Amino acid sequence: MATANTCSGITDLPVELVRHICSFLSPCVNRRPGCPRWSRGQVHMSRLSRTCKRLRDIVQPVVFSCYPGSASERPVHQLILLAQTLMARPDLAQHMKFLMFRDPLETLNAADRKSVQDAIVHLGLPAVPDHWNTDGEGECRLLPLELVLTYTPNLEFLRLPLDYDWNLHLLPQLVQTRPAFLTKLQTLDVFHFFIAGDRFDASMSAVDAIVQAAPNLDSLCLPSLNWSYADTVSPLSNLRRLYFQSNCYMSPRMLTKMLQAAPRLEVLAVHWDAMVDGYDYAEGGRATEAWGAVEHRKDSLRELRLDLRDDMDPGEGGRDSLKDFEKRNNMHARVDCFLSAMFPASIREVTLWRLDGREMKAAMLRFAKVVAVGRYPKLESVVLAPSETSDRQDYDEWPNGGEWDEVKEELEEEFGKRGVRFELRRHSSYWSAAHLD
Repeated sequence: MATANTCSGITDLPVELVRHICSFLSPCVNRRPGCPRWSRGQVHMSRLSRTCKRLRDIVQPVVFSCYPGSASERPVHQLILLAQTLMARPDLAQHMKFLMFRDPLETLNAADRKSVQDAIVHLGLPAVPDHWNTDGEGECRLLPLELVLTYTPNLEFLRLPLDYDWNLHLLPQLVQTRPAFLTKLQTLDVFHFFIAGDRFDASMSAVDAIVQAAPNLDSLCLPSLNWSYADTVSPLSNLRRLYFQSNCYMSPRMLTKMLQAAPRLEVLAVHWDAMVDGYDYAEGGRATEAWGAVEHRKDSLRELRLDLRDDMDPGEGGRDSLKDFEKRNNMHARVDCFLSAMFPASIREVTLWRLDGREMKAAMLRFAKVVAVGRYPKLESVVLAPSETSDRQDYDEWPNGGEWDEVKEELEEEFGKRGVRFELRRHSSYWSAAHLD
């Protein structure tokens, strides 16, 4: 029976219940962006906020919590519209937590360029040249994105593209007058904006400008960086995860400086062979210098992911120096000589990339037997997988991976005696920001 207290519609429901209903319209609103349903869910939410004015105050903050990047033909124009909204509605700006931007290559019209220029002057910063976006290219192409960043104080996740000659214009100036204005930023995911014939590196100075504004950064995912000896690395006091992406090369000295700047680092993923191959592009430093910096972090590191070249030791002390990392829980490596005693007793996960040859099978069987007798009581899983760098040799799969089938059952049996899961993967597994947690 209907009563006077019966809700007449969704607008009369409690706020918490309305938000729960919104989660069904946009199932990913409380998760990290990247889910393909993000954009579709946001469209539903946006329509609901426009068609039902009484729900606007509840729904709009949910809509503005994430900007997954525009799929339109004018993504930079859409970003400028977002900046205008955030400037006009600081109440909505404080709800934005996730920001992703993909393609900055767009020639803006005069009205859009003037809007950006006026906003920069409003911030009290020097005006940019009128020709900053006349051809869609140039050093200042990220100005609209920088403008958005200045109005998102609660941003937690940022994904953006960089190239070797792109510079940031606003952030380096802002950190001089109001440092640390991105105090809530936890994850920075930088990817390389590649055009055919382009160089495979990004501007280190641009990355450092964001790092200066985000002192509480927890996770950092980077492509190859265009770094010189004169470049500095800002303190990474709270950084716990540092990932260098697939096929990434870097200067050993740059890696050393980054490790020295991150005293709390727990997870490091680096393509060691790519770093060595990149010597022609980087200034100075030796691989052993970088390995020494890794060893200095052994008290904080919990997980180390390396892709090692078959003919190279990680450090002058040899590969079994890896056993020094007593607190490390996970070990990922590519090795041509596997020592069953190289891991600390605390090891929980072992991933070995691209182990080929008869001696590797014998080494793995020896490892399985020492696991079976309880040498590694905390070990949970052992994985054999193709090298993540195999795509550089145009391998879609592990060419010799099938050779492991003849010993797979024996390995599963031996590892299984201690409840350890053994897995043989056929395809490469790539590091990305999705693995930062």
